[in-house]
Amino acid sequence: MFAVAGALAVLTLGLATTAWARNPNCAGGIQYVVQGMRDKEKGNLEDYKREMFKAVDRLSLCSSEDPEDFEALAYLGWAYAELDSAPAAGAAFEKAIAGLNAKGDKKVGWAISNRESYWAKYFNEGVADIQAGQAAYSDYTKEPADEAEQTLKAEATNKYNAALAALGRAACLKPSDGRTIRNLGTVYALTGDLVKAESVLREGVTTCPGDTDLVAALALVRRNYAGRLLDDKHYDQAIAFYAELLKATPNDADLHSGLADAYFKRAFGYEADLSAARTAMGTARAGAELTAATQKVEDLTAKRNGDYKLAGTEYAAASKLKSGEADLVFNAALAFQNGRDYASAEGQWREFLKIKPSETEAMSALGAVLAEQKRFDDAAAILHEALMLKPRDKTLHRQLGGVYSSADNQAKSYEEMVVYIAMERGTKAEDAGEAAKKAPAGSDAAKALAAMGNPEELYFWEAEGNKYETWFYWSKNLALTFQAGKQVAKSDWAAPPPKLAKPAAAPAKPVVRKK
Repeated sequence: MFAVAGALAVLTLGLATTAWARNPNCAGGIQYVVQGMRDKEKGNLEDYKREMFKAVDRLSLCSSEDPEDFEALAYLGWAYAELDSAPAAGAAFEKAIAGLNAKGDKKVGWAISNRESYWAKYFNEGVADIQAGQAAYSDYTKEPADEAEQTLKAEATNKYNAALAALGRAACLKPSDGRTIRNLGTVYALTGDLVKAESVLREGVTTCPGDTDLVAALALVRRNYAGRLLDDKHYDQAIAFYAELLKATPNDADLHSGLADAYFKRAFGYEADLSAARTAMGTARAGAELTAATQKVEDLTAKRNGDYKLAGTEYAAASKLKSGEADLVFNAALAFQNGRDYASAEGQWREFLKIKPSETEAMSALGAVLAEQKRFDDAAAILHEALMLKPRDKTLHRQLGGVYSSADNQAKSYEEMVVYIAMERGTKAEDAGEAAKKAPAGSDAAKALAAMGNPEELYFWEAEGNKYETWFYWSKNLALTFQAGKQVAKSDWAAPPPKLAKPAAAPAKPVVRKK
């Protein structure tokens, strides 16, 4: 969002003439200004314009013939301003004010006041035009959806152009006025020309040292420009730009977050190339071709993982500056995990779970990270905790089954995988109780029904030509699987996972050679 400096009251113009013998062109030019302003007040605009042109002619000659008559020079600035020749007016006023000030002439206040009057006029016009442009079409960078919006955007374009013209005239009269420069930058920013906005504001910061509003406006424009680079997928440029911004403000959380976004998106951009490189490696012939293909996969993998890790570092830095904002911590953990930095990912997931202790998605991610580190007991424990919160999440059952399998506990793995397969491939009975009552008399299924009552859900599914039923007793954290009434699996996740540490591989026996 770009702030617009408010309008000012127009100051009253004043005359300041001294009765002393002066250059005829100086005296005549002043009289033309005085008479022109009187005719303007009467509405006699034809004579007013003619007199102001004559005033400019006579006072221009005056400035060359009597360069020390700074009062007359101020009148020249006045005449130029009435003719909307702002650059010439600004130059004349500036020289006149400096000269009067150097002489200690009290008329300097009068000259400053008159210049201020014209500056305020142009400044107010510019502010009004900006506000009118915003009112006509608030989001100028958005493409019009229809003809009506095209008309409104065209109207906004005219208003913004008028604002640039008016503020440009104001800047000519007071080149070092921070409010004028800031509003000029605002117009360019609102119309989407962030490069020009930055240029104007950067020059303004140099011209007006110490103007904190200009510094803030420049920072905002530069931040938005970096964001646009990111939106346009110019990731290398965005990364460089955010890094430069952070040199000036290293404790800005939003800049760290923006840099993290750039690294993350660039890392994701490697995925398509990496997939193609893996395919090429799979079809490459042995020798140099395979070596080159393998090297390309390794290089792309290193770049991708490196960017993800950098993204994680920046997200983590942003989260610390924002007192552990949950979304930033989540992003940091995900980035580290994608970059295969599992130790750092674990730390961030645990930080996230301190903020949101019942977030099963984060528990699942932490379980995956722990499993990658071969810490199967820890992985099973966090996944079991997640299942206690969300027992109907089939993905958690599959994940826990995978951890059991990696730890060589195939029995527990089978229990969890049956649950996942039943829910993934099966068809849920419309009425679990009615479906269960069809169990063959005297079968394991019939006995389970008699002992435990109706299941809460029942799924029919097939595998390798065999038909199965899985009965879910969610409130008991239990599932029973039957084939033709015979129980073939009991999935019980109510109790904590068993100890899973894999036994160390047996040492190889020494080979005894016979002599």
